[in-house]
Amino acid sequence: MNPRIEKILKEMVPVGVLGKTHGLAGEVRLFPLTNVPEIIENLDEVFLYSEEKDRGFFLKIESMRLGPKSLLVKFEEFDDRETSKILEGFKVYIKREDLPELEEDEYYFEEIFDCEVYEDGKDIGKVVDIIETGSNGVLVVRNDEGEERLVPMIRDYVEDVDINSKTIKIRKMEWI
Repeated sequence: MNPRIEKILKEMVPVGVLGKTHGLAGEVRLFPLTNVPEIIENLDEVFLYSEEKDRGFFLKIESMRLGPKSLLVKFEEFDDRETSKILEGFKVYIKREDLPELEEDEYYFEEIFDCEVYEDGKDIGKVVDIIETGSNGVLVVRNDEGEERLVPMIRDYVEDVDINSKTIKIRKMEWI
């Protein structure tokens, strides 16, 4: 990865992925990676990065509207379908400092990913995914052997989350 882009991404958080173009005016489908609408609704300038192409750049959003199963975004300087096609597949990033403040015991998914999970002091693996169930999140924890466990992100089981040290302490689940 380009060192300049790597430095930029350290200060950024992914909030969406661009899909195919929509219409002739250069709009692109945006699929959010967040369930916090305020993050997406207030976007002005974003950083786009494609790991596959190892390219990244800042763009200003000209307009955004709700489309079928996605948001439709129009970027300044991208005025037609053909030019906008180059944006397909790019991830959309914003500055970490632009994220809304969270309440105590609330976390952004990206803060939870790669946390080491300890059950009664024993390392059981890293968080590799989070499943949203509606009532609470469920951590997908994978150990070094590739085995996965599901851990409900509820107070009955999660004792402590330390984002700075990237650790989560849980109690042994009674039914296991």
